[in-house]
Amino acid sequence: MSKVTITKKLVEENSQLAQLLAEKNIAVGSKIEQSELDDLYKILETTELYELTQEDFDKEPGLTEKGFEVGQVIRVKKKEQAGEVNTSNVEENPQKGIDIPLLKPSYVVISRFVDKHNKSKIFETGETVPADFDEDRITDLLERKLIELA
Repeated sequence: MSKVTITKKLVEENSQLAQLLAEKNIAVGSKIEQSELDDLYKILETTELYELTQEDFDKEPGLTEKGFEVGQVIRVKKKEQAGEVNTSNVEENPQKGIDIPLLKPSYVVISRFVDKHNKSKIFETGETVPADFDEDRITDLLERKLIELA
């Protein structure tokens, strides 16, 4: 595999990439695999930053319990079409029995660990936690300080 160096010029020319690199704790001058850089560009193509507002918390009070704050900026999957929420980053609110979008947080690995369901899969520092991890699994990883909110 070939390694690439994250240059100042690369970061200055693409502010969105600079933001994503900061989220992943990748500094200018770092050397990463070309495939990892390709994955970062793919993330930029499929996600966007979203700032949580008081209106979001009014619609969904459970956001506070999940550790979110007004003004917090989170990365969510881009909407397919204007006015439509991509269902891969929302979940149903079972207490009200209606479908209210609830943004799922994005998590990043901060300490290397082995997947409990697939011992051959090792999650490396800086990787994004798969969106299909259930809430109990996320909570366990957070308590063990293996992941953090991205």
